Amino acid sequence: MRAALAGALAGVVLLAACGDEPRETREPEPVVVLDEIGEPEGELQLLAFAGYVEDGSSDPEFDWVLPFQRATGCAVSVRYVDSGEEIVGRLGRTATRYDGATVPGDAAGQLIAAGRVAAVDPGLFPLWDEILEPLRENNARHYIVGGHVYGVPALYGPNLLLYDTERVRPRPQGWGVVFEEDTPYAGRIAMLDSPMAIADAARYLAAHEPELGIEDPYALTERQLDAATSLLADQEARVGVYWRLLADSVDAFRDRDVVVGTGWPLTLSVLELDGAPVAAAEPSEGMTGWADTWMVAANAPHPNCMLLWMRWTMSAEVQADMALWYGGAPSNGKACARIRDELGQFADAVDTLRFGRCGDEAFLSSLALWRMPTVDCGDARGRSCTGLPAWLLRWRSIRD
Repeated sequence: MRAALAGALAGVVLLAACGDEPRETREPEPVVVLDEIGEPEGELQLLAFAGYVEDGSSDPEFDWVLPFQRATGCAVSVRYVDSGEEIVGRLGRTATRYDGATVPGDAAGQLIAAGRVAAVDPGLFPLWDEILEPLRENNARHYIVGGHVYGVPALYGPNLLLYDTERVRPRPQGWGVVFEEDTPYAGRIAMLDSPMAIADAARYLAAHEPELGIEDPYALTERQLDAATSLLADQEARVGVYWRLLADSVDAFRDRDVVVGTGWPLTLSVLELDGAPVAAAEPSEGMTGWADTWMVAANAPHPNCMLLWMRWTMSAEVQADMALWYGGAPSNGKACARIRDELGQFADAVDTLRFGRCGDEAFLSSLALWRMPTVDCGDARGRSCTGLPAWLLRWRSIRD
């Protein structure tokens, strides 16, 4: 994580120049919106998390790449990545050979601010209206910025409170089991190793210290950021494992190095397949969440093939396959019925946290989806909030 933070901090100058820090007044660059799809170029080069670009080689039942190639003539190649930092690093270059990527919410803001991804006209995508409304309206601030739409939704999910059902009793009711000083699980707590953990702390404080006035965990004043940072700094001695990769969180729970903490739906699925006694609780304070977006690079060498790929991945069929294979909730609500059919006797799992309560727009709206914090609070407070550079520095101070 320290290497990733160093890379991210190196980009602070670029972000500041794009408006994250008030340095000098200048006219912003006009936003170019891609509003038509031309002739396919015959090639598509993607950056993606493993599981988002399946061609049947892992399992012949899961293949949405080869049908796309036959339908469009765009030959797909993919480089798999492990983190949003890697995506920012590769798409953030002035010259890139990649056409687009699956971008997590916190990384999306960095690429948008730096002008490294293009806005798109939703009218290019006939299935746009099938996307769950919160991901087009009130919970879309990670990729809809300044009235411009920078991509199309892929999958989303909650950041879960996982616990060992044999060693954590009673069932946790809230995040206090990981944040409170008197937790009986000190030394056996798992936490995500990311500045986004600040948002988890802020959401906890919003419920337990209302006098702080926290309403949005990504729009924190200096005082609110101080409180969240202090909570995480105090917690650091009680954390058994800070994890960045899925495999690290799975290993920690499987080996029982930890018994409670944050995890993803896929973490839960893998652990259950391994027979580990792990379940997910729904905390009273609510949860943050992740939402990945297919974005097209501003200087994509094959933009038409990328736009066709984005259109392809929005279908209920592809979304259902992605959700089943990758472990998450589909953004196209019509995919939920397909997932039910595929699960057969286990169809009720679609309504659980594992699939983000598939199609439940109220639940989706309740998730504080990751996005890049900015100085502009996005409300009447104006530019009085703390931006990404401040969050990076605070997280480094906790983890050093």
